[in-house]
Amino acid sequence: MGAAALVAIIAGLIFLYILFLPSVDREDLLQSDTEKKSVSAEDRVLLLENVGQLSVGEDLETRKDIPNVFLFETTNAKELARENPFVVRKGWFDTQKKDMMFSLSDLANTENVLLTFNIKSQKGGLTIMLNGHTIFESEVGAGNVEPIKLDKSLLQQQNTLTFAASPVGLKFWRTNEYALEAIRVVGDITDKSKQESQNVFTLSNDEYENLKDADLRFIPYCSGQTRVGALDISVNNRNIFSAVPVCEDPYKQKLPSGILNQGQNTVVFRTSSGSYSVEQIFLDFEYDKTTSKTYFFEVNDTHFNDIVDSKESVVLTLNFVDDDKDKRGVLDVNGHLQSFDQTGRTYSKTINSFLKRGNNYIRIEPETELNIIDLRVEVQKK
Repeated sequence: MGAAALVAIIAGLIFLYILFLPSVDREDLLQSDTEKKSVSAEDRVLLLENVGQLSVGEDLETRKDIPNVFLFETTNAKELARENPFVVRKGWFDTQKKDMMFSLSDLANTENVLLTFNIKSQKGGLTIMLNGHTIFESEVGAGNVEPIKLDKSLLQQQNTLTFAASPVGLKFWRTNEYALEAIRVVGDITDKSKQESQNVFTLSNDEYENLKDADLRFIPYCSGQTRVGALDISVNNRNIFSAVPVCEDPYKQKLPSGILNQGQNTVVFRTSSGSYSVEQIFLDFEYDKTTSKTYFFEVNDTHFNDIVDSKESVVLTLNFVDDDKDKRGVLDVNGHLQSFDQTGRTYSKTINSFLKRGNNYIRIEPETELNIIDLRVEVQKK
């Protein structure tokens, strides 16, 4: 009984001792060895970043050529409809009309639509209607008839020409009659499919991230200054040029900021009329000098005091892709510059003297293309 009482008293004293310890010391005492190691390991790593590829600006492509562009329209006379010979007549006891149907698949680009026919025989007057509107009403003799121009405002995609002989009036014994042959509808069709040209160019990730300015350069050659319409140029569906250019003059057009995309980009040339040959087309790029990346980390009071007291060292480590290539660059730690030049996979540097209490930064500036797996800043006990 005496031994049990003694154990109880000792346990109580230990409990009271732990209870009145400072919270930090109490947590440290109660943590398991595994928890201590885990917390300690996390606390030692001040910075860990996957950097990736860094390129030197001078290695980026400064010019991208675009093939010559030829823009032109072609206008050709085309037969739109043809009808077999027919007869129309009008009398008190006998009436015969004729409807001739034809379609226009590209009404906007169809001009000078004409109706032509020959009269084999005739008696009385002839009336012709287009989509319900009278376009011809006259008495004409046999033979060739001057072509009748069809008003474009009356034309539709589907059209009807109606031929009829004129009424005989009170002459009930008479019949007016026309025999027509070689009936055709012709017109000028303009093909504008060649008035637009699209080209594609690409920007790599490094080119896009380091791009400072971009200019489009070209020289337009025209079929004739008075016979061409405006030349329109768009990049990624944004218009950057719209004017009738001075033929054979070189042009330099600056691209607005933010118009380009990483990856695929499109440049489109188009004109409303006339012909252009746009040549010596290229994009001129200006880049920032280098690709650099900056990372921030914090050194707390505990670590900073241990660094000052030489109890800890802080080591910066770069792990590269093992490609046996020359790896050159500059590390900037809080304004302190340190060059590296190696082919090995790992670069390490103690940076105690570069650090300060609180916020710190590291900037990596490449002098050759660098493929960095990770950047690590870690506290090591001495």
